Amino acid sequence: NGLKPTDNRFFVENGDRTELQDFPVELKKSKFRMDNLVIPIHFEFGPSKVTETEDKIRYSTHRQFRIGLGGYAGENISTRQKLKYEENGDDIKDKIKRDYNTSDLIYGLSGYMGFGDTSLYIKYDLNPIFRDPNVEQNNISLGLRFDL
Repeated sequence: NGLKPTDNRFFVENGDRTELQDFPVELKKSKFRMDNLVIPIHFEFGPSKVTETEDKIRYSTHRQFRIGLGGYAGENISTRQKLKYEENGDDIKDKIKRDYNTSDLIYGLSGYMGFGDTSLYIKYDLNPIFRDPNVEQNNISLGLRFDL
């Protein structure tokens, strides 16, 4: 998950809080990224084709419409900020890896809807991005999912 601060701002740890502050020179890029390792659990609804052999039964959703509803839990394994700017005529790229008071435990609700091997998914973190935030913010993600 990532955030892109606007108006020439970047994230700064200030004790137990993380806040946006103005950067002293003009930023070309300000990007904040959290890498999470999560385990999803979904209940899937939709038709499936049954194939039976002597030793197994297989349910195939190939070329079928399906909906999945569930949740996920995991942990934040890395938080970093990338800043690009020019200073004294030099292009500077800072990659800063810190805690930034982000939540260690990640959990939320998720769902998907699709046909065949492609689905549209949505997930919403029930935990706030930062511990003890001034303004509580939660991540929401929307994207495409491809099943192998």
